[in-house]
Amino acid sequence: MDKATGIKVFHALLNKIGIMDHKADILDGFGVKSTRDLSEVELATACARLRDMEEAKDAPTREQRQWRSNVLTMLNKLGIYITNNDWSGVNRFLLDKRIAGKFLYEMNVDELKTLHRKLHAMVVKKEEADKKRGRLEKCN
Repeated sequence: MDKATGIKVFHALLNKIGIMDHKADILDGFGVKSTRDLSEVELATACARLRDMEEAKDAPTREQRQWRSNVLTMLNKLGIYITNNDWSGVNRFLLDKRIAGKFLYEMNVDELKTLHRKLHAMVVKKEEADKKRGRLEKCN
């Protein structure tokens, strides 16, 4: 598939899934601002991910909902998911390859558990830093 066709497919999938307003977050995950800046390989990867998302739109299992809730609790403690239904910060954070590289609803239970463990470590580290800062402010 050539690049122009790939861009058309990309936009069609965004519209079909109903996430056109998250296009910037998806592109940010690839480190670009425009679909024209994507390489053909990145464009194919993005289209494949969108096709997977389209198929994964089925109702999540109870265990998936529970782990998603656990992840959102950790994101709240980190100050990333503060306002309900404000997904732009959550998407930007999770799409970072060092964190998850995916949207929350794309993850299976094992990926959610791994992400929860990673976020929990970040929360513990943040709480320790806050305690240390508090002690230093008291002493000085």
